[in-house]
Amino acid sequence: MLKIIDHLLVQEELTKIRKKGIASAKFRRGIIEIGRLLAYEFVNTLEKEDTEVETPLGMADGIKIKSRKEIVIITILRASLPLTNGILKVFPEAQYGVVGAWRKDNPPFDVCMDYLKIPDLTDKIVIVADPMLATGNTMELILKKLQNFGNPKRMVLFTVISSKVGIEKIMETHNELEIYTCSVEKELNNEGYIVPGLGDAGDIAFGKPFK
Repeated sequence: MLKIIDHLLVQEELTKIRKKGIASAKFRRGIIEIGRLLAYEFVNTLEKEDTEVETPLGMADGIKIKSRKEIVIITILRASLPLTNGILKVFPEAQYGVVGAWRKDNPPFDVCMDYLKIPDLTDKIVIVADPMLATGNTMELILKKLQNFGNPKRMVLFTVISSKVGIEKIMETHNELEIYTCSVEKELNNEGYIVPGLGDAGDIAFGKPFK
């Protein structure tokens, strides 16, 4: 399942963070806000139950989100830290997992993974946060590794920008995956970056200007 978030606030933030030469602090703030807005969109898909609340003047009908404590957020070092921070603003009680993975700079863009700290994912709602889904190589490996930690109730990917190639690649072997993204773009350049994209999200977020 692919859902493109075309909410006006999301698209405005996306426009801001794409700007060439954007300051790292401003970029991080934009990514955090997009993470928060993606989580707001996603929360509407969660189960709820009726409840009551006592007000100063009597009883009122209300609702409770049933599955808040079932959520596990997986962050990919280092690029997805700001995105994860935004998601945690909506789901502060979520469990947390960390993956250290990156792709090599040259084709075929092989993936290196040197750290994996993941809680039990059985019957959980797993949100993998990664700002850019480009070639799909890194995400494909991550999703494969996560299978070793239990069978989740739902597997969800939050991205800021995705390539058509990357989506097709991971959906071939993970058709249960739910993808939430702000933009789907058709082109990858010879270095594996999404065009027009925004460059390298990790480098920009942590102070290294994109070449």
